[in-house]
Amino acid sequence: MFRSRALSRILWHQRINIRADYTRPCVVAASPFNNTNIYAKRNQSTVAVDEGYIKKFMNAVGWMDQNRTRLKLTGYFLYENIPDKVSYIDWFESLDLPDTFASWFTITELHVWMLMVRYMAEDVSTTPTEKKKYIKGDGHFVRNCIIEAMWADVGIKIKLLEGANPAIARKQVSELSEQFQASLVAYDEGLDDDKVLAAALWRRFYSLSEDVKAEHIERIVKFVRHQISDLDKIPSSELRWKPDIKWLSILDH
Repeated sequence: MFRSRALSRILWHQRINIRADYTRPCVVAASPFNNTNIYAKRNQSTVAVDEGYIKKFMNAVGWMDQNRTRLKLTGYFLYENIPDKVSYIDWFESLDLPDTFASWFTITELHVWMLMVRYMAEDVSTTPTEKKKYIKGDGHFVRNCIIEAMWADVGIKIKLLEGANPAIARKQVSELSEQFQASLVAYDEGLDDDKVLAAALWRRFYSLSEDVKAEHIERIVKFVRHQISDLDKIPSSELRWKPDIKWLSILDH
């Protein structure tokens, strides 16, 4: 009886003093009890029991699942990995793309899609009859977090553009969102067909311009195939927390 009340008091004080922030670990205040030796001893002898009880309590009071918090961090980390490590200048110069926000978004969008393909594959299960079935799970959750991080970054960048105002920014984000959804569908259709993928890339990167060099489209197709192949090699066990994503150079294709 006393033990149950004591644990409840600890949890209540922890709940008050925890600060939720996806960019840094939670900070919990010290135990409100003076007899720290007794508390420490109890914690050491019943770790498994206390952890299970705390998880149940957290779910009961509506705390964010710690597993999902970790996955959300992974989603944001994965997105940040794109603008941090992709050489946009190489894409602009080698593929005759204008150095504009629209080109930046198109390149970013393609990399985001490839990450989405890899994580969505984690939710595909095989039945005893060898039929593949998609079930929304952690892969779908991470996918959504990647997209969430992308739109947060886009919103910031649009606001920083010279002469931008809130009304224009909202309109631009809305237009980009529609283009993004259309691109995802087109790229998905080209997953197993180079010609379909080439057509989607031609439409998205060059607006079906007849002046574009065919080798530019071919290079992007080869890049996508090579990059997706590398992403597929990442073990499932490494996908849940800061996987080592190595973005290939467009210059090598």
